[in-house]
Amino acid sequence: MGQEYAVTAEFYDLLQATEHLAVTGRLLDRWLGRPEVGVLDVGAGTGLATNLLARRCAVTVHAVEPAASMRAVLLSRLAGHTEVLPRVRLYARNVQDLGLAGIADFAWCLNTMAGLDLSDRAAALRALATALVPGGRLVVQRPPTRAAEDRRDLPSWQLGGDLYSGEVTTSPVGADRVRWRFSYRVSRDGALVREESEVFDGHLATESGFDAELVAAGFTVIGTDDPDIVVARR
Repeated sequence: MGQEYAVTAEFYDLLQATEHLAVTGRLLDRWLGRPEVGVLDVGAGTGLATNLLARRCAVTVHAVEPAASMRAVLLSRLAGHTEVLPRVRLYARNVQDLGLAGIADFAWCLNTMAGLDLSDRAAALRALATALVPGGRLVVQRPPTRAAEDRRDLPSWQLGGDLYSGEVTTSPVGADRVRWRFSYRVSRDGALVREESEVFDGHLATESGFDAELVAAGFTVIGTDDPDIVVARR
């Protein structure tokens, strides 16, 4: 993945962790249950969910994150927390390249599938199915169904008197792709100190189409949730 997320890794937690943790906590309260084999966290990012999973579960959390910049934040988050360190195993490659088999009865995959084209999604879903034991549960966020021109502000926070803020703009790219531009700003006394941006390309999928992809990979869809969450059983 090279330097992907090299910009976003710096700002992600400060600007987005509060909202992300609220969603993560709600989803885990509803769907986690009590894993007895292991937990698989695909697209672990900065480790927000990884940390929650390790604290809620007594089993190993297998955290998959190919981007070095995001892994660095994840490891910093866990550093010094001796109560969770023995239960987290980190993988630095894509899940479809790891050959994991039967290591978990719960899998978590948010903010990941949209970045994969149809072929890569199929490979990733097959890998998730193989990594889960029969009866294991998958909580996965589907790709967006449409891409419309849009702009929204990210949450802003004060840090030592400086204002950290940002925005994300969405643009359609052809008939079946989407582009997100994340812009981040640091201001002091109303003056811009610096501005950074990073662009991510994604892929669209219909709800029925993604459900069919899950079935083809060996899953049975058992529920849905927000935002764009599908729950499936191996």
